[in-house]
Amino acid sequence: MNITKEDTGELTATVKIEVTEDDYRDPVNKTLKDYQRKANMPGFRPGKVPFGVINKMYGKGVLAEEVNKILSDSLAKYITDNKIEILGNPLPNTEKNKKIDFENQTEFEFYFDIGISPKFELNLSDKINIDYYKIKVDDTVVDKYLNDLCKRYGKVTNPDKAGEGDVVYGEILQLDDSGNILEKGINNKTSIGLDYIKLKTVKNKFIGLKKEDKVVFNPLKATKSAIDTSTMLGISKEEAEKLDNDFQFTVEEISRVTPAEINKELFDKVYPHDNIKNEKQLIEKIKNDAIVSFAAESERQFMNNTTKKLIEVSEIKLPDEFMKRWLLESNKDKITKEQLDAQYDNYSETFKWQLIENKILTDHKIEVKEEDIKNHISEYFIHQMPQTEKNKEAEKRLNEIVNSIMQNKEEVKKIYDRLLEKRLLDLFKSTLKLNNKNISYEEFVKLATKTN
Repeated sequence: MNITKEDTGELTATVKIEVTEDDYRDPVNKTLKDYQRKANMPGFRPGKVPFGVINKMYGKGVLAEEVNKILSDSLAKYITDNKIEILGNPLPNTEKNKKIDFENQTEFEFYFDIGISPKFELNLSDKINIDYYKIKVDDTVVDKYLNDLCKRYGKVTNPDKAGEGDVVYGEILQLDDSGNILEKGINNKTSIGLDYIKLKTVKNKFIGLKKEDKVVFNPLKATKSAIDTSTMLGISKEEAEKLDNDFQFTVEEISRVTPAEINKELFDKVYPHDNIKNEKQLIEKIKNDAIVSFAAESERQFMNNTTKKLIEVSEIKLPDEFMKRWLLESNKDKITKEQLDAQYDNYSETFKWQLIENKILTDHKIEVKEEDIKNHISEYFIHQMPQTEKNKEAEKRLNEIVNSIMQNKEEVKKIYDRLLEKRLLDLFKSTLKLNNKNISYEEFVKLATKTN
C-alpha cells in the first residue's frame, strides 16, 4: 500500500491511497475460507463446497468490504501518524476517483479531500479589552418585578371587550398585497398581549374588540420587535425581520388579570419559606434576587462578548469551500446549498470558537473530571438535606442520589458544560482587561438583543 498527500490549498489537501493485491489477499482468502467451512449447499457435503464456487458467489462482495475496511483504517492511521489535525471528515474526491470494477481489478486507487485545522496564536492578557456590564437594581426594576408578581398571582377573568393590559387569544393569518388571505401563508394560533403593541394606532384597534371580531395589522410595525413578532407568528427571528405583510387576527378569547394585593397572602405565595412580614421585606428580597439574576445575565453577556472578541483577534481562516461541502454531505436532505450559504457565517463562527476553546483548554490545562461532576452534585444536594439527618444516613442517601444522576448521560453533559464554562469564565475574568460599565436593565436588554 502506498499513501501520499498533495496540498491543494492553504488548508486543504488530497490524500491518495493505492491498494494492491498484497494488501487484501490474505484477509479476503481467510473470510472466504470461513464461508467455505460453514457453507451448506445441495450436492456437496457440509464444509466441502469447492473454494472456486465460494469465490464466485461471494468473492466480489468480500473484496469490496475488505478494501473499504483497509481504506477506512489506513486513512485514519495515516492522519494520526502524521499528526494532521483535520476539520470535519475526509470526503471522496469525485473528480479523481474512477469507477471501481471489483470483478476484474486487482489494484485500486482512491482519493480523499481533507480540510486542515489552521494554526493560530492566542495570548490571553490585559491587552484584550472586554466590556463587562454591571446591571443596576434601581426602583424601576423593583417596581416592574413587583407588578409582575402581582399579575402572576392575580385573579384571571374573561371580559367581553378587550382593554389596556389584556391578552387576546385567537388565529392570525397572513394576507397578500390585495388584503386577501395568502394561500400557504403563515397561519398560527397565538396570544397577543396588548402591552406588547407599541404602535398606538394599532393598539387602539384592539381596544374594545369582542369575540369573533377581526383586526388587520402589521405585526412587525406594531410590536417594533422581531423577537415579539416571531413569537406571535411562530416563525424564526430572522424570518420576522424580513416580514412586511399585514395579518388578520380573529379574537377567540380575552383574558384580563386583576393584580393581587400586596399583603401576607402574597408574601407567602411568592416566598413561602422566607417568613416575609411586610412590603419593605418583600422589596429587599426582590432586590437580592435581582442582584443574583442580573449577575448571571452579566456573565452570560460577558462570555458572549469574549467569544466574539477572541474570534476577532485570533484571525482564524477556515477552508470555507471544503467546510461547506462537508456540511452539505453531513446534512443531506436537511439543508440546501442556498440555506447553507445564507447561514454559513454562523457555522463558521461556531467552528472557529471550537478551535479557540480547544486551544485554551489545552494551553491552560483546563479539564472537568468525573470527580468534579460528582462533587458538584453532592454540594447541591447537601444543602437540601435536613440538618437533623444522621451523618451515615445522609452520606448513604447522598451517594445514591449522585450515582443515580451519574447514570443520566444528558444531565451529566449539562453539568459538565456548566462547570467547563465556569472555569473558562474565571480564566477570562482573571486574564483579560474588563471594562466595567454600569447600565440599567432596560439598556442592557437593548444591548444584548443587538449583540446576541
